[in-house]
Amino acid sequence: MRYLVASFLCLLAFSSAAYAKTKVDIYHVEVPMTDVKNPKTEAWSQGLEKVLIRASGDTKIVKNAVVKKALTDPSDYLAQFESGSLDNAPSMVMEFNPVQIQSLLSQAHAIFWPQERKSVLVWVIEDANFERQIGWEQSGLDSIVPLQHAAQAAGLPITLPLGDMDDMTQISAPDLWGGFDEPLTKASKRYPVDGVLVLKVTRMGDGAQVEWILHDMVPNKMDMQSKPISGSTEGKLSDSIELAIQQVSEYYAKQNKVAVNQATDDTLLANFSGIHTAKDFFTLEQLLKDLSSVAAVQVHQIQGDTVIFNIDLLSNINEFKQEAAKNRQLVKSDAPKPEVVSAAPLQADISTQETKAISTDVPVSAPKQADDQSKNQLWFEMK
Repeated sequence: MRYLVASFLCLLAFSSAAYAKTKVDIYHVEVPMTDVKNPKTEAWSQGLEKVLIRASGDTKIVKNAVVKKALTDPSDYLAQFESGSLDNAPSMVMEFNPVQIQSLLSQAHAIFWPQERKSVLVWVIEDANFERQIGWEQSGLDSIVPLQHAAQAAGLPITLPLGDMDDMTQISAPDLWGGFDEPLTKASKRYPVDGVLVLKVTRMGDGAQVEWILHDMVPNKMDMQSKPISGSTEGKLSDSIELAIQQVSEYYAKQNKVAVNQATDDTLLANFSGIHTAKDFFTLEQLLKDLSSVAAVQVHQIQGDTVIFNIDLLSNINEFKQEAAKNRQLVKSDAPKPEVVSAAPLQADISTQETKAISTDVPVSAPKQADDQSKNQLWFEMK
């Protein structure tokens, strides 16, 4: 009963036709501790995965090469953590650093779905053996719990209909299953939401087929919408519902994405001298890509036997320096004196074809002026 009262008071508080978006805590996560060799690191990695999926709206983000590398050292992205208890079992409670997470998404060329998100009213209609039931907030329908878990994991704010007398007199199971817009609009108008989602769940033994229909607008304007967004999934009940919510979340993430700027301490220009052949160039490039502190490597400039790389970092410059110092092929050197050196191609023992392989689409220019000598610039000699 207290849940019904709380929901009723919430409805009274938000009776306006224009609703504010819901702020989602995407950086806080709790995962169960597992019995593995390094349980703390494993928990951090699982937590980072969950946060990145929630922050990007993309479940495939964990397959990104930059993200895969970041998951090997997840502690760089943690703000704080502590031990907890989840379902009477040990867990890890984590808070991740928003700036670091957004920087990682930028390095991975992924989108960022802001914390201020549209809230969605979800009508569930379940068909099992030709018996159709609506999933109310407290109905106990099998689809409700996996729906709530999936929405929480995705960071999608949802509201379930109360199932009180008003709902029951305005909409019925045949209305929802038949896709009739008028009763759906009428029943949805009382809820302070930004969109309306209908999940039609057909139970098939242990599995289910889910058809979803999303009206991406406030209920008061649903009658003006030309065509809703839709999709379908199939599998185990929980899996098919989870996939449907993922598809809806991905849609919202793409519709509401924002650009994220990388922190200045996460990029550097690294100058490498002693690059005499194409083999030297490709060896160096691969060496840099293999460093755990490196997210991505791009050629910035080629001049004589020196190559300047623009390097995106997963950690910070100090960690990059420490990693580079451990490699015998790289020797840290001082910044060169500001003499003017004319631009020239790589040494003569590199063939024309090899030179093209290195410098395609890479402009070869005169040395940068002193104002380009930032603190995020390093010099090395390759042995």
